[in-house]
Amino acid sequence: MTATYVAVTAGAVLLTELAFLGFALLAPQRSAPLPRSQVQGLVQATAAALASKVAVTAGQQGAFPGHVLGTAGAPVSPGRAQLDGTGWVAIPQTGGPACDVAPASFAVLINQARQVLATSYPACFPAGSAGAAAQAGVPRKVLAGFGWPVGGSGITTLPTGTAAWAAAPVVLDGQPPKGVSGAGPSFGSRVTAMVYVEAPAVAYRTSGISISPALAWSGLLVLAASVPAGLAFGLLSTRRLTRRLRRLAAATLEVADGEFGSRLPESGHDEVSQLEGNFNRMAGQLQASMAAMRQLAEAGARQDERSRIGRELHDSISQELFSIQALAGGLRRALPPGSEVLTAVETMERTAGGAMREMRSLLLALRPAALDEAGLVSTIEGICHAYTERLGVRVRADLQPADLPPGIEHAILRVTQEAVANAVRHSGAGLVTVRLRGADGHADGYALLEVADDGRGFDVAAQEKKTAGLGLRAMRDRVAEHGGQLAITSDPAAGTTVRACFPLEGR
Repeated sequence: MTATYVAVTAGAVLLTELAFLGFALLAPQRSAPLPRSQVQGLVQATAAALASKVAVTAGQQGAFPGHVLGTAGAPVSPGRAQLDGTGWVAIPQTGGPACDVAPASFAVLINQARQVLATSYPACFPAGSAGAAAQAGVPRKVLAGFGWPVGGSGITTLPTGTAAWAAAPVVLDGQPPKGVSGAGPSFGSRVTAMVYVEAPAVAYRTSGISISPALAWSGLLVLAASVPAGLAFGLLSTRRLTRRLRRLAAATLEVADGEFGSRLPESGHDEVSQLEGNFNRMAGQLQASMAAMRQLAEAGARQDERSRIGRELHDSISQELFSIQALAGGLRRALPPGSEVLTAVETMERTAGGAMREMRSLLLALRPAALDEAGLVSTIEGICHAYTERLGVRVRADLQPADLPPGIEHAILRVTQEAVANAVRHSGAGLVTVRLRGADGHADGYALLEVADDGRGFDVAAQEKKTAGLGLRAMRDRVAEHGGQLAITSDPAAGTTVRACFPLEGR
């Protein structure tokens, strides 16, 4: 259908352009003479452009061009300057053994010693000759009389006509090319040559194509006829397409309301049928994702309950036992030797220490079974693979094996689960990267966990004030239990990054 619309539009445009060109070819073209001052400006622009080209060539090759100047095949019109359409005067490569004294368009490249380095008119200005051996008259006087630094332009009258001339310096940033005697005192070693351009002071500019009334009326008739034809074609060809699009819009609203079981019949092989197939696949993936999310939520609830019990034990009983042990130790050191209560205090201190060891064993028993069976790296890789396979979200693991204490392993696993789940649930990320770096075998160091996604960012400060949501407070508390630090950076355009740093001193 798209190809049909394109073909109809292209045909209408082609007919209009053919009609326009046909009438334009029949319309007469007009030429208007240019003022002499404008011709002089064009000659001056041509000299500056040629000087720039020569400077570039000399800078690249280390020498001035040995070929003749000008354009091969350019029109040669004695007594009249030809324009090349870019704002310059066309400089032809004029051949022949004779030198015509009539005004002509030519260019000459000379150095400070008045030696001709390149020319477009060899018969009048042979390469290698001096300026004094050039054509008699104004060109010879000009070539022989230029001072350094060179420049200038003007209009001069010859016995055979009026000519416009201009001179432009060739400026190089480095040393003069081979064979050049030197440069002028004002420019140091930069000005090494000049380009002299002369052309007849008579030039014409052709006016644009004029649009005749017949051409305008023909274009209007074509446009007027194409409007009803295009309208009728569109109504007839888009009726079925409109029904399919309305059906697709209704199914989209159903999915937005939570009806993930909605499906569309795929009919045809056009773009709309591809859209229908993509919608069905999207609805299927959403349905599978919601089921997986429910499973993850149930598993997460169980793990959160275990984590809550572990934190309660750590924050309440473990702290109380530590306080009892510290008080007993202080009392033991304060009592004099041989005191009657010294034995009881020592027994209390040992009992508190044994209770603390039993509590640590109980806390370690609350660790996830996956850590005991496969280790931290394999467990995190399994989590990343599960998200990729079940939810279609790419979760990439970049993990460095490290020998970490069991408590820190547990905390890293929990923070990883929470951060990845938040990225998948709330940010709409397409890629989540989990990085883990150990201490590289040193006795003291840090373990660094980083979870980054490319989804939608959020206001970290505002989110942490809420009592529910991403669980940022739980992650901070879990990291703080081991003396670590948690940093969360989020930007709407760059996603969210969670970094947890755990100290490993004295492990």
